[in-house]
Amino acid sequence: MNKKAKNSPLVNKNQALEEVPTEYISKNELTITEARKLLPENLKHLEISPREFKFLAVYCSNNFDAVDAVEKAGYVERTQAKYRAIAYSLLQRKEIVEAIRIYIDTVIQPYKDRLELELLNIYYRRATYNISTFVDENNNFLPVKKIDKEWRCCIDNIKMTKYGFDYELPNRDLALQALYKFVTGQDINDSPILPEDAQKKMKTIYNTIIKINNTVKPKNIRKIKKIEE
Repeated sequence: MNKKAKNSPLVNKNQALEEVPTEYISKNELTITEARKLLPENLKHLEISPREFKFLAVYCSNNFDAVDAVEKAGYVERTQAKYRAIAYSLLQRKEIVEAIRIYIDTVIQPYKDRLELELLNIYYRRATYNISTFVDENNNFLPVKKIDKEWRCCIDNIKMTKYGFDYELPNRDLALQALYKFVTGQDINDSPILPEDAQKKMKTIYNTIIKINNTVKPKNIRKIKKIEE
């Protein structure tokens, strides 16, 4: 740890938050107020310093990228290797591990089924779309707002030409491979199954899963009520 980090009052766990001078918070460093908004309330019983709390907030809300979380929590080092060392050290702490477990149980687990169905829905549509979904009677691409929302996940890129919209759509063969791996955990290229048979199999599995989970609507995932504290 370098001199600036050692002199930072945030290194001291017992330092009151109100006493922390603003010069120690860079434009890339998360504030403690922002951190609290990203984590559930049921972590208060854990002995976690303000800086560790910031680390947890970024780590849990940003794809569990430990090195990035260390930097945005305000730890000051000169090399990525040292940032990784700090990240590794933090992730060994019992209190940090417990906080991550609580975060997963409180924030992620209640959404797990809906998230998996949302992903299945996207993979399936990208592997089975019909071009007619995206074009009008003159075979010109429709404006995005006129395309069914559930099929917009198939639009990888949009370009404007002198003739109108031009959409880049998925390669269905590659999308089928991705769908097959998501559902079975296996690489379709390592399987003797033919592409047309794989597509039929995926359709059967997809329809069965949607039927079983007919009360869980993937497209409504963002409308789910917030977890009660």
